Amino acid sequence: MPQASVTLLLAVLVGGFVLVRGEQRDRDNQDVLARACGGALPRADAAGLLADDSSWTLRTGPGPRGLVSCTVGGSGEDEPEFTVTAEPILDPPLKSVRVGHLLYPSPYEEAPDWAEDHKRADQLVTVPCPNGLPGYPRPVTSFRVYASAYDRADHVADDAVPERLGALVAALAEDVRATRRCGGAPVRETDVRPVSPSPREEDADASPAECAWFRPALLGPASKGAEQSADGATHSWARACSVSFQKPGSVVTVSSASWWGEVLPEVRTEYGSELALAQAGRGSAPGAQPDARPDTRRKVHSLVVWAESRCAGGRTLHRVDLTGADRALLLARTDSLLTHYLDASGDCDDTKVLGKVWR
Repeated sequence: MPQASVTLLLAVLVGGFVLVRGEQRDRDNQDVLARACGGALPRADAAGLLADDSSWTLRTGPGPRGLVSCTVGGSGEDEPEFTVTAEPILDPPLKSVRVGHLLYPSPYEEAPDWAEDHKRADQLVTVPCPNGLPGYPRPVTSFRVYASAYDRADHVADDAVPERLGALVAALAEDVRATRRCGGAPVRETDVRPVSPSPREEDADASPAECAWFRPALLGPASKGAEQSADGATHSWARACSVSFQKPGSVVTVSSASWWGEVLPEVRTEYGSELALAQAGRGSAPGAQPDARPDTRRKVHSLVVWAESRCAGGRTLHRVDLTGADRALLLARTDSLLTHYLDASGDCDDTKVLGKVWR
């Protein structure tokens, strides 16, 4: 056989082999996309985030903590890949419901690193699930879906990457919402947003919104000429405020807190002895003497008053604490502080003052 014919035959064989292998790779790649995240991802958008001349692999997750997760990428170390994850929005385990923990720094146990993954993503959507997600110790009424794309070697030069990621996020979010029977409105691509940096911390000189109910005039002369500081925090089941007035040799602090919903048993447990002493005179009118006397040996005293009402969040416990060295000031001002706090607590009724106690 002439040499030219041999060369041509080899070229045809090699070309055919490459073509067959390419077709097989394409079929395998499409199979990967069909299985990724339960088949919920739009294939064209997913493929647009990957190198089309590479074999793709699928990794799934996220284990017992989440709902669905998948990573699709090339087999090479620097080849592009994307990850899409759906997870319930869960509060970490409670550490304490006391006022101090509501304010400084958190009432929850420290979250593991994986719980912050969504903050490092590229695109995200938060979806209400009014019917609830079953299988969790506390009610879960929302979930989030987020996605990130990685291309260390710039294989995919595509200005549409954020749009493609948004399409993946919306598709998986709508699949979870529908299959989990969450109810609510369908998820659209326009609902997906880029992940924003964490907001800047509140101006230290600004009064927290949780302290808006308080006016220095409520303390009378005790607040005049004093250096004032305030801290506040709001959680899905509580809010709290602490305002301090400092003069040379004197500090007066006002704190307020309200709790509602599932944490009420925790509140009654953690503040059990204090509530028991306060409720020894259940139903006492404002102005009545507290049931426990202060320890006159102490240089600083706290007078606490508790109340209960029905508010927008359901049955709610309220606590106001006035702390300082002047016992006469505490007795004279605590009732009016409670009244102003309850008046500012929103749509509440059926309010009962449970009692006062020296702490």
